[in-house]
Amino acid sequence: MKIGEIAKAAGVTTSRIRFYEKRGIIAPAARGANGYRDYPEELVALLRFIEQAQGLGFTLREIASVEVRSGPHPISCDEAIRLLSAKRDAVDALIAEAKERMRKIDTLIGELRENQESPKE
Repeated sequence: MKIGEIAKAAGVTTSRIRFYEKRGIIAPAARGANGYRDYPEELVALLRFIEQAQGLGFTLREIASVEVRSGPHPISCDEAIRLLSAKRDAVDALIAEAKERMRKIDTLIGELRENQESPKE
């Protein structure tokens, strides 16, 4: 498949595909005699996987570290569950940290309001 066809089928831009190639996220395409990139059809599933993973907060480095297999499912269910569970734990930690930061901010706001309202001597 040509780059425009693969991009349309996967719902990404051609520049994104070139970027993934340059960064080593996907294997470089074979080149035809005319110099055009020729991509395998199964790349569509991989590109969709990459986009979905990024949408869930995975970095390109994390995505690139996953062992990808060919076919409609780029990684095994066991690997996906392991990775998603770890990402969920990281999100939980971020939420806890944000809640603690909010508590500290609220406390400081309360203290400042008390100081603002108390009579000055």
